[in-house]
Amino acid sequence: MVHDDYKEMIPARALSALDATEERALNEHLENCSECRKELEDWQATAAALSLTSDPAEPSPQVRERILSEVRKDLSSSENVVPFKKPARNIWSSFGALGAIAAVVAFAALSIGLAVLWRQNQRLARDSEFVEIVNTPGAKVSELKGADPGLSATAKLAYDRTGRAILMASKLPSVPQGKAYQLWFIVGNKPPVPGKTFVPDSGGNAVLKDEMPREAVDANVFAITVEPAGGSSAPTSPIYLRSY
Repeated sequence: MVHDDYKEMIPARALSALDATEERALNEHLENCSECRKELEDWQATAAALSLTSDPAEPSPQVRERILSEVRKDLSSSENVVPFKKPARNIWSSFGALGAIAAVVAFAALSIGLAVLWRQNQRLARDSEFVEIVNTPGAKVSELKGADPGLSATAKLAYDRTGRAILMASKLPSVPQGKAYQLWFIVGNKPPVPGKTFVPDSGGNAVLKDEMPREAVDANVFAITVEPAGGSSAPTSPIYLRSY
């Protein structure tokens, strides 16, 4: 096998999906390849991140329909019934007609799983940044809640004395196209200082990293409004979330 063959086996190894022969071959390669060892460590860290989340993830209806469409297309193109054959042990070897259909489904499912793993690893990295800031001497954490008591969205803003800040929000409603949420730093009776804009994901979650202006480091009030996607120099809509 060439180097690329081993690299293709690494995600399956991280998911414990290799058979004994494949795992032994990959292990021998890893002894002499630092690049693949590093890549395996990254995939294993991603798999560990997934195990820390309690949120189940399922393929979207569009992805599921695309997989089924591929299966229907392959079935309709087969005029004769192909008898079942004993499957090969090596998952990288070629398959018959029905095996190809199974391979399409298996590959799509693995791709979905790996995409989920990647997102979870990104979330874990951001959580680590939040904790790092919180543990910095002199750092503070402020909680933002809905200005309307009926709102369930919340956010936490952690920042240190250098102005490094990270906001983690959840349960945010989606915003209209061309709009975004914007963070504001409010110091006394002075005009609000604008922060960056952000858009939550499909689950209503968002992470924003920002550098607070020096005059805002001592801010005692933070707020979030809905603004044009490019941001505003002054709030143009009512406060959606604010610190108390």
